This record gives sequence, structure tokens and C-alpha cells, in this order.
Amino acid sequence: MVKIKGIRKGSIAEKMGIKKGSYLISIDGKEINDSLDLRFFESCNSLELSISIGREEKIYHIKKDADIPLGIKPTEFETKICTNNCTFCFVNQNPPDVREALLIKDDDYRLSFLYGSYITLTNLTDKDFKRIIELKLSPLYISVHATNPEKRVELMKNPLAGRILEDIKRLTSAGIKLHTQIVLLPDFNDGEYLNETIEDLLSFYPSIESIGIVPVGLTDFRRGLPPIKNTEPEWMDEIIKIVEPYQEEMLKKAGKAMVYLSDEFYLKTGKKVPPEEHYGEFPQLENGIGMIRQFLSGLAELTIPALKGKVLLVTGTLASSVIWELAKHFRESGIEAEVLPVRNRYFGGLVEVAGLLGGWDLMGVISVLDFDVAILPPGVVNSDGLFIDGCSFETFQSSIPLDVYIAPYDIRDLGRIF
Repeated sequence: MVKIKGIRKGSIAEKMGIKKGSYLISIDGKEINDSLDLRFFESCNSLELSISIGREEKIYHIKKDADIPLGIKPTEFETKICTNNCTFCFVNQNPPDVREALLIKDDDYRLSFLYGSYITLTNLTDKDFKRIIELKLSPLYISVHATNPEKRVELMKNPLAGRILEDIKRLTSAGIKLHTQIVLLPDFNDGEYLNETIEDLLSFYPSIESIGIVPVGLTDFRRGLPPIKNTEPEWMDEIIKIVEPYQEEMLKKAGKAMVYLSDEFYLKTGKKVPPEEHYGEFPQLENGIGMIRQFLSGLAELTIPALKGKVLLVTGTLASSVIWELAKHFRESGIEAEVLPVRNRYFGGLVEVAGLLGGWDLMGVISVLDFDVAILPPGVVNSDGLFIDGCSFETFQSSIPLDVYIAPYDIRDLGRIF
């Protein structure tokens, strides 16, 4: 059973007199343990709810349209924690003063279904697999890294990691769709291991809907961790050569590349970013795959906001050449605009993506410059209004003598940033 933390106003549950603080035991005899159970079993026209109120158990009979929720808000479930010790784990590379929330190693299939977070499958029990299949939790997002059993165990420091192909087969044979990712380490899971992994995953097409390849992220805080080589442009060029034949094959077979390289591969090697049709429905945008293409395509439909004074377009060191294309549009509209690529001092210079820039670092650079408006990159602040280093946007905005805006994820919405 699950405790009810709230009832939505005007909902069926409110009209039935179900109260906050009571416990939802079951729906039609099926035990309810979290929001996923509720979401799945409430999708019927006729329901029998068992509610515990103190020591009393009360039964509610409800008739409704199947697509109308009951309006019950259950307490959040306890997140399943990662049981691996991956060589490249970014959590282990955090600065010593990092916020506690950034130290949580979640590896929860429910979060994968609900929010698209990547999981490894190594902490799933037989009961978990059965529940995924029963509730049809699809698609899921799976961190694969290598399909070779010995190599995956070596990478993740978990003997259960070697069963990845059996786990994928179990899910896909039950109709569960998967998006997969490979975090690539030089001289570790690249070369022949990368070929093997791609070919193994493509053998599950169309149940596997995408394969994303991202280079390992390294910070300045790897003391005591195994050494990992930097991802140099020459290495990235070799990876592109390995991947391109698979992309061409799948474009002919499926109408989309299926095997996607993160934008970093193209930006660091100077290669042309693939066209929109290459990415299909852009299934791995939040993995940094296809964001540059969407940005460049969106410039053609851009409305420049009516800003007054000189505009500073802030970004990380990786994408600065692309942001200059945006600056050109500002200038063509009669607005003076410059690009400011900021080196990441919080994690170290090897972390070049804009979304991981710290507020205190940005504040120190921007506050001494002669501009009227600063536009920060999308994703630089979380839903709580915090930069990655814990600086609040409110503090940031009040501490510098500029008007500050955060760019939208879709550049076409830039005209509505006010």
C-alpha cells in the first residue's frame, strides 16, 4: 500500500471523500505500491478501491472514463540506488563541496520510464522484470557501454553486468522498447568492442529504437580513480569512421541513422553536423545528441527579442562557434551582440558543455564586462533555480549589473524570453 500525500481539487477522489493521509491499499485487488501501480491500474472504467483510514478499511466503487485519473497523489517512492562502481562515473568525480543531491547514484527503472533517465539493469530483481513487463513500462533507457560480458563487468565493477544481452532479450521479447547509450572510453570499450556492441544492439532492431554514443566526461577531481585517457579530436575522428557505415546502413533500412554520435564528436573534429533526417525524431536530445542540429535549423525561424543595449551570449567552450551564428542574427537585427565562451572552473577545463557552468564562475566573469543584457544557455539552472554549484539564479541576477535571461531549449522561442 501507499500513503496518499494529496488529493487534486475537483478530482474523482475528492468527490468520493478520499482524504489526504489515508492509505491506498489496492485497486481491483491489485496491491498499489507507488505512482506507477496507480497510473496503470486506475486506467479502467470500473474500479474497486481499498482505502485504509486509521484502523478502518473502506471500499470505494467508482465508474469513470478510463483515461480520467482518480486525482490521488501518492507519496514519492524510494529511489533504487546504483550498485555498480563504474570506472567513469561522473558522481565520483564531483568537487568536494558539491551539493548532496548531486551525490545520489540513482539507477531506478521507474525514473527511466517516467523521465528518461538511463539505467544499467544490474540491480533489477526477477520481481522487477516481471513488473516492468506487466505494467508495460516502455520505452526504457539503458546504459549498455559494452555488450561483451567480460568488458562490461570490468567497466562497471559488478559481476551482474555481464548478463546485459540476456536482460535486453528478456525485455524486448516481452514488447518493451529500449533506447540505449554507450559511454565511450579511449582504449577501453572502443575499437572492436564498439563494433561488437553496435552490432549486438542493432540485432534487436526495431525493439531497440536508438543507440547513443557519448565520450566519457572527465573532471579535475579523479584523484584515486583509475586513469582514463582524454577524448582527443583525432580519437573522435576514428570513432566517426567506425560509426558512419552503421548509420548509412540504417538510413537505408529504417530511414534514420539509429546509431547517433553526441554533438561533441562533430564540434571537436570540425565535421559537418548531420541533417535533420539523420536524427529521425531526435530520441536522445537530452543526451546531447542532435541539439546542435535543432539549434542551427531553428535559426531560420528565429525571432530576435527586442532587447536594449549590448547583448552578451554566454556559453561553454564547446559550442561557442555555433553560438556565433546566433550573434550574427542579432547583429542583422541591429542589436550589438558578442559571444562569451566560459571555461568551466568548477569541474575543470575538460568539462566544456554549457549546462554544467557554475553560477559563481559565470558571475565573476560577467560582472566586470561592459554589457547591458546577458543570455545564459538553456539548462544552466535546474527546476529549483540553482546552478550546478549551488548558486541560486536569484542571487546571480541580483549580484550583477545586467539584465539576465536564460535561453529556451528551442531557439525558435527566443523571442519570448521576457
